[in-house]
Amino acid sequence: MEWLTPVKPGFGGFDEPYERANVVFVGVPLDITSSYRSGYRFGPARIREASANLETYLMAAGLDVFERLNISDLGDLEVTPTDLKATGERILRTVQRIKGDEKMPVLLGGEHTLTYFATQAFDDVFVVQLDAHRDLRDEYLGDKICHATVMRRVLDFLPPERLVQVGVRSCSKEEAEFAREAKILAYSSEQVIDDASRIIAEVRKLVGKARVYLTIDLDVLDPAFAPGVATPE
Repeated sequence: MEWLTPVKPGFGGFDEPYERANVVFVGVPLDITSSYRSGYRFGPARIREASANLETYLMAAGLDVFERLNISDLGDLEVTPTDLKATGERILRTVQRIKGDEKMPVLLGGEHTLTYFATQAFDDVFVVQLDAHRDLRDEYLGDKICHATVMRRVLDFLPPERLVQVGVRSCSKEEAEFAREAKILAYSSEQVIDDASRIIAEVRKLVGKARVYLTIDLDVLDPAFAPGVATPE
């Protein structure tokens, strides 16, 4: 596949041939629009490194997930540091190819901006966003497409009722007003702590059998446990 650099070992050390895989990992070391700390580009490598030590057996479910999943890791997508548009086009086309081959794409970031490009590959999808921030600014520091505007740009082509934000604990006045007017469903970090089971049940009921694009920004975690993110909150 174009624009990809193989990485060994892949996620979890699992490396099925692409043709046999039903889940396909791609690293996206995107690090272009950071406004506080840079370092997003190291994310894919660090995630793969940590994945080598993960147990794959889920005690609560009584199964080993990798007995059901065939995983292929295609390596890292080529990023042009001075051209977000060109990089975004590669992200979109790569996800379209994987989806078109009836496989599940899993992207390892990289900055959150990649979500804007990747979600364009899907029709009739719910986006479930785990994030400390709402990312709903219309522009930030003169940029219309960046880590602080990514979900606002997603809503340029996705109805607001198709976005669910979980774990938010910070936003600007502009974002709060936009979210209120658009009636975007959101759960704060306090609500998650108080009653996570209820929130999971409500989101599952809302989504039903529709496709879900799950996007996780690591700053959703308490900075006491994940202090090394680009924009800790």
